[in-house]
Amino acid sequence: MQVTIRLNTYLEAEDVATLAPDAVVVATGSLPSEDGFQRALPDQITLPGIETGRVWSTEEVMGRSARIGDRVVVVDEGGNWRGCGTAWWLAEAGRTVTLVTPDPLIGKELQRSAADYPLRQRLAQLGVEFVTESAVRHWGPDGATIMSFLTGDQRLIPADDLVMATANRAEDLLARDLDGTLPVHLIGDAAGPRQAPYAIHDGRKIGLAL
Repeated sequence: MQVTIRLNTYLEAEDVATLAPDAVVVATGSLPSEDGFQRALPDQITLPGIETGRVWSTEEVMGRSARIGDRVVVVDEGGNWRGCGTAWWLAEAGRTVTLVTPDPLIGKELQRSAADYPLRQRLAQLGVEFVTESAVRHWGPDGATIMSFLTGDQRLIPADDLVMATANRAEDLLARDLDGTLPVHLIGDAAGPRQAPYAIHDGRKIGLAL
């Protein structure tokens, strides 16, 4: 079977239709949310104060496009390397970091790996403050207002920047544009932001089916 690979090529729905394919597999991934939504606060569709700026995704931080100040609050809803790893990198770079999570411990999803204990140990050694069972109620020039889920109490954590390691949104625009015109199979994060094993499963399943 011959496979034609086109690198650095952007396709719109019209371009795909021109190829007249028998099936289209869309694996366009996901993008960070731009509204500051936290699953732990479903009543708060948009983070109050996000319009004041200096709110970043982990991708912007690790991609070096974000200009980060000295004091940083990192919100980690995934309990994985996306939030914890970014906090680690920022702390090693000399920033004062507060890591906020709705979970009862830092790095919840890493408990099943050998990184579990060493991760929290290293973050503690770097001076990262852990704030668990909490979320950000408001962001502003003075910092992040954090609410505890246990007591309902709120407190201000002074910060220059807020980094959101929250759920991405599916990048499914191409699939929606093609809907009804061609047989479209949506897989991976484009179908729903998840962990890598699910995307691998999707790819294998559709590959065997076609």
